Amino acid sequence: MNLLLFDPAELAAGAGGVTLAAGDRRARHLVAVLRARVGQVLRAGVAGGATGSAEVLAIAGGAVTLRVALDGPASPRPPVDLVLAVPRPKALARALQTAAALGVGRIDLVNAWRVDRAYFSSPQLSPAALAEAVRLGCEQGGTTWLPEVAVHPLLMPFLRASAPGWSGRRLLLAHPRAGVRLEEVARPGEGGPALLAIGPEGGWIEREVETFAGLGFSPVSLGDAVLRVEAAIAALLAQLELLRRLGPA
Repeated sequence: MNLLLFDPAELAAGAGGVTLAAGDRRARHLVAVLRARVGQVLRAGVAGGATGSAEVLAIAGGAVTLRVALDGPASPRPPVDLVLAVPRPKALARALQTAAALGVGRIDLVNAWRVDRAYFSSPQLSPAALAEAVRLGCEQGGTTWLPEVAVHPLLMPFLRASAPGWSGRRLLLAHPRAGVRLEEVARPGEGGPALLAIGPEGGWIEREVETFAGLGFSPVSLGDAVLRVEAAIAALLAQLELLRRLGPA
């Protein structure tokens, strides 16, 4: 946990002082993992808002009382949104945490030909589980921007309904068999919003690639390696961020 993240209602009720109950996940982490002590100052923030600090005032019976002062800027909205084919339930939380930690504005979880229909009945796709995963990722990445997550059991209706809102974005389709490398499409130093679509392990089928291409997506790859979904998310988002920071070649 690199950012102690609060909900707005917690801060409104506490008037600057907040007590995390002994059973609260954050309190357990502060006591057992970070070994927080009275007087210690931690980095803190409010979900969707400002950043600042939280001073430990008391630790008793596993409960932690903190004085919270949020006078820093909110984390900006990341310029990249993510369309992600639903991965295996065991990998879903890791994938969402990775995306949220590195920074994405929004995550749309979609179906695909190689996605098992049974995944959509998994408890890992419940709103509570999705919210918990992105929250853990934001705490790891140190950002107060919590990406909204939406689930779409039908890919084609989602694409048809969403495509008009993608105007002006760079549209990238991650595909292990694409003949074009990422840096050939997302040129160094180029900014602006982007939308990145990542398929299931094994990649998109050709019909899906053609559909995305018809909507303006450019198929790109990272190289010869075929990665697991969570590794692909980390590699693609990190490379996009690096390319944004680099000046023109």
